Amino acid sequence: MNDNIDDDAPDLHASLIAAHHDRMNAVLTGDLDALVKVVGEDMIYVSSFGKAHTRAEVMAAIQSGAMKIERMVSYDISTRIYGNTGGQIGILLYRADTKMINGDDVTEGITASTSIYEMRDGHWYMISQHQSPAEE
Repeated sequence: MNDNIDDDAPDLHASLIAAHHDRMNAVLTGDLDALVKVVGEDMIYVSSFGKAHTRAEVMAAIQSGAMKIERMVSYDISTRIYGNTGGQIGILLYRADTKMINGDDVTEGITASTSIYEMRDGHWYMISQHQSPAEE
């Protein structure tokens, strides 16, 4: 086993999945206060259309109503955690049944996502996500 991979910490994996669910609930309800608790200020999101967005852009789009996630039911969730107490990175892979509107772009159907989280002050913050269309 690679010493940098922490597969023996079930609490860390569970807390990473909990952060993912907190983020999903926040985007589904448009709760920006909850979203900032799990999304880092330095976050970059790459949509299934290949467009990169900063956290500020995502927050502004949600607040204005230009970005709306109407459905996102995640499944096939897997996690990997790298590093030690001084600096941990969590990678969360999942598929989702999605309906999302971002301006003129509409994503509907199955998506595959890779989300990267960093442990900061005892909390997971998503710092990067890439979403792609996927086959069922």
